[in-house]
Amino acid sequence: MRRFRFAPTCVLAVALTGILGCEYNAADSKDADEQAIREAELKAVRALNDGDVDGYMAVYPEDSAWLPPNAPTIRGADAVRAVATQFTADPEFAFEVQVDTVEVSGDGQMAYLIGTYQLTLSDADGNPNTDHGKFVEVWKKYPNDSWNHVLAIWNSNEP
Repeated sequence: MRRFRFAPTCVLAVALTGILGCEYNAADSKDADEQAIREAELKAVRALNDGDVDGYMAVYPEDSAWLPPNAPTIRGADAVRAVATQFTADPEFAFEVQVDTVEVSGDGQMAYLIGTYQLTLSDADGNPNTDHGKFVEVWKKYPNDSWNHVLAIWNSNEP
């Protein structure tokens, strides 16, 4: 009987190893998460350029916000959708982004994206007016493992 004295301890150690081994390991999935965010960003931009506001909004949760330059904060998915719809209704609308950096947090639940953009809209006379600038976005991972765009701030390089 003496040889089984440590059996409960061994069983407990094996069980804890299995449980702890199932925790999120950001190092293992960081590259995949960064790639998923890049792809989601570019897919959303393509959708917006195609006039597909629903496709663009697929990565925006209800609590998302935009912090545009020289304007009040745009809060909530409905408000973001309204502005996106205005953009796509503009006959000169075109939007391009270059993603420079995607960094996922150590726990794999948040990320930020840094890049540059080119946005063309009609000016007051109906002529195309192109703005060049930079942006930062915050993305959050949801329980279904989808990444969603929760916050964006951007500003122009133009005077």
